[in-house]
Amino acid sequence: MADNGLLAFFWSATQRSFNLQALPGGNTTVAGGINAKGQISGQSTIGNSYTEHAALWIDGEVQDLGTLPGGYTSWASSINATGEIAGASDGSGSQPNAMIWSPAFGMQSLGTLPGGSYSVAFGINRRDQVVGYSDVANGVSYGFIWSKAAGMHELASLPGGGGSSGNAINDLGQVAGGSGCGGGCIHAVLWNRKPGSIQDLGLLSGSSFSSAYGINNKIQVVGSATFSSSDHAFVWSSAAGMQDLNTLIPPNSGWLLVYAFAINDRGQITGQGNLNGEIHAFLLTPTATASFVPGEKTN
Repeated sequence: MADNGLLAFFWSATQRSFNLQALPGGNTTVAGGINAKGQISGQSTIGNSYTEHAALWIDGEVQDLGTLPGGYTSWASSINATGEIAGASDGSGSQPNAMIWSPAFGMQSLGTLPGGSYSVAFGINRRDQVVGYSDVANGVSYGFIWSKAAGMHELASLPGGGGSSGNAINDLGQVAGGSGCGGGCIHAVLWNRKPGSIQDLGLLSGSSFSSAYGINNKIQVVGSATFSSSDHAFVWSSAAGMQDLNTLIPPNSGWLLVYAFAINDRGQITGQGNLNGEIHAFLLTPTATASFVPGEKTN
């Protein structure tokens, strides 16, 4: 649920920044994703309550996407190039189900993995493949991939198990996320298109956990790794492995890059960090030397 009274924002180098207004009667918004057309998915409170509905912003105008039949609340995590949106909504039952919303058909439930009672979707690509997680009969939650043709299928887990989550998917059908790997072990992973495939992306040196949140069509993955004192954002590629983004920016910049949430095909990375002790969003742009230059901070 969103914090009361906070508004999400849109930023670009040409249009600068503006707030994303709430649905009628609401006062809080959260942005989940944006596509190349500038369409933004997320959620907004409605009325004088803490209830949230999935929302779509086009040219600054907000649209209520509603809920699944009988539902009370919904939220949207990502949007693809053609305006389809992935997220979750409760329905006639109390548990949320992963959903896909399209301009043509509205909101549809994706169901759950066999034996499950709830599911949540986090990523969608231009082929309308959706990823997220769902519980199963034993109560553990596992990552899934869903398509209109094949329905929902469980993603493989690392040896040792402990659950998993598919957090992002590129247009090639490759999925980034996290998987349990035994007691107290969680690693960032990459699922390729071959059924049953899973690749352990490992840890940053000295960290104890990692998880991936974004992937582009060049198979570059971003996420965060947990240290004893803080989290550090990372970027991973097959050539360089997992790299701490804080080692790829100019020293003494004042930044501690904590979370990396998304990466585009130009290698630009967005996330959240601390700038001189204050929390800010960041945009990193790669340079010719393979390092990054932090973009303008955003409040």
